Amino acid sequence: LKRPSLCLFDSSKLCGAMTDFTIRTRKFKQNPLLGRKQFVLDIIHPGMANVSKKDLATKLASMYKVHDSQCIQLFGFKTAFGGGRSTGFGLIYESLDKMKKFEP
Repeated sequence: LKRPSLCLFDSSKLCGAMTDFTIRTRKFKQNPLLGRKQFVLDIIHPGMANVSKKDLATKLASMYKVHDSQCIQLFGFKTAFGGGRSTGFGLIYESLDKMKKFEP
């Protein structure tokens, strides 16, 4: 019997495989000059090599009520030795215009 946690996400509806992962954000910072929120992501994904950025962006969009998941930029992911945990960096822009202005 599995109890769902607050940030547990079942992406089996997206890709067909049974995959569960948990997202935690830390060092969350508002950056109004660049029109974005920035944070460090900690992902716990037991039994998986890693989690796709598309699944992460979908989950973050629902967590932070982002209207368009294209406004989310994720990069710099490192998987911990032994697997099961990853750390990366994320940016959520206020609009697509601001994202195109500042992202390369």
